[in-house]
Amino acid sequence: NIGIFSRPFILIYMDLESIQNKKIRNQLRYLQLELEETKIIYQNCLDTFNNDFRTYMLDSNPEPTEVKVSEDNNLKINTEVDDDTFKQVYRKVAGKTHPDKGGDDEKFKEANEANKKKDLGKLLDIADEVGAEILLDDKMISEFKKQITAIVGNIETMKTTMAWTWVHTPADNKEPLKEYILHQLGMI
Repeated sequence: NIGIFSRPFILIYMDLESIQNKKIRNQLRYLQLELEETKIIYQNCLDTFNNDFRTYMLDSNPEPTEVKVSEDNNLKINTEVDDDTFKQVYRKVAGKTHPDKGGDDEKFKEANEANKKKDLGKLLDIADEVGAEILLDDKMISEFKKQITAIVGNIETMKTTMAWTWVHTPADNKEPLKEYILHQLGMI
């Protein structure tokens, strides 16, 4: 009797595992889009912040150099994903996109940039686009989870910067926040 039930159980388990793999991959895709959107909003926040505080920054600096608060380090994903995983995925993507192998030069450049920024999600998106098959073993799933954690951390970091806070603060709370920011920047 056990044999009768074990086969459907194995099929259900395999379906469950397949669904869980798709779920984590889609979660990574969604967060990748969330990160891209947050980066654009964040850059706009930096521009607004720098523009709104430019006169204060220039007044506190006697040198006529361009003074700009920049937090570009938030644009790189800080991750603990294993270098071998990046190499494995990158090699498969590079094999499909390298111009010398008939690949797309732009996709190859995107893959290089994603590899440089340690952006596993972007590399996987490119892999999907060019048909590079990436095996989803337990190690890869673990790496996906690390990348997800890193992306969420980057999004949270950008959303807690002075520039983001400044832009997203209601107008009636701007004056006290401006004083706080100027104090934090050592300008008053």
